[in-house]
Amino acid sequence: MRNYEIRQNIISLLKSTGRKGIDTTIAYLENSDFFRTRCHSHHRYFGGLARHSLEACRYALANAGSLPESSVIIATLLHDVCTSKSLETTGIGGHGRRSVSILRNVCGLSLTKDEWDAIRLHMHGKAPQMKTNQLAALVNRADHVSAGGRCKLPA
Repeated sequence: MRNYEIRQNIISLLKSTGRKGIDTTIAYLENSDFFRTRCHSHHRYFGGLARHSLEACRYALANAGSLPESSVIIATLLHDVCTSKSLETTGIGGHGRRSVSILRNVCGLSLTKDEWDAIRLHMHGKAPQMKTNQLAALVNRADHVSAGGRCKLPA
């Protein structure tokens, strides 16, 4: 799948949520380097962050069970939004916390408590919330499946 198709898929999925603040969030992604940058330790190539986010989303949607689709889309596609470079990311500490802060405070995206925890804790599989928050556990698993190369988009 080409970078342009990945970008279109992500935007379409985000718009499908109908969430308050989603248009501002999409504008933020387009004005940052979200669709062009690489991930820091995997997907280390042009557009790797967007590809990783879409891979995680596809995996999570296929394994979501009864979780709300909009929550799965938002939490997986935006879990690493802080990795993109923009002026708004400076001075906010902590990877997951920085993503949540950008989404809520910069983009004005309305997040549920489960989404907030899922994004904030996506790298912390041993956090107590992983036992009580199914979305957080799913995002953590989807993140690791994609990062480990076990979830690929079509060429």
